[in-house]
Amino acid sequence: MGPAHGRGRGRCVPVPEELSALLDEVELQLDKLSFGAPLAALRAVSRLERIVTETGRRAAYGADADAKAGAPIGPGLGLPEDEARRRLLRYTLRR
Repeated sequence: MGPAHGRGRGRCVPVPEELSALLDEVELQLDKLSFGAPLAALRAVSRLERIVTETGRRAAYGADADAKAGAPIGPGLGLPEDEARRRLLRYTLRR
């Protein structure tokens, strides 16, 4: 994860432990696959990109609706509010 991952973590909305473990396993498997079967790794990455695009868009719209109702989104993401809003915009515009 990027360098900003740990910022404000105490206030972040937690990722469920089961999902976090699954993501760790996906990362490990993709890393192994990238050395032994790079084309298969690229196919899996393509699938993940589709998942991120679709799910990210839905989640961003939901978070934006919460923000319009007065809920700050920055603390939940562990980011300054302006950076969190840019992230939402990026997910809503992603194709």
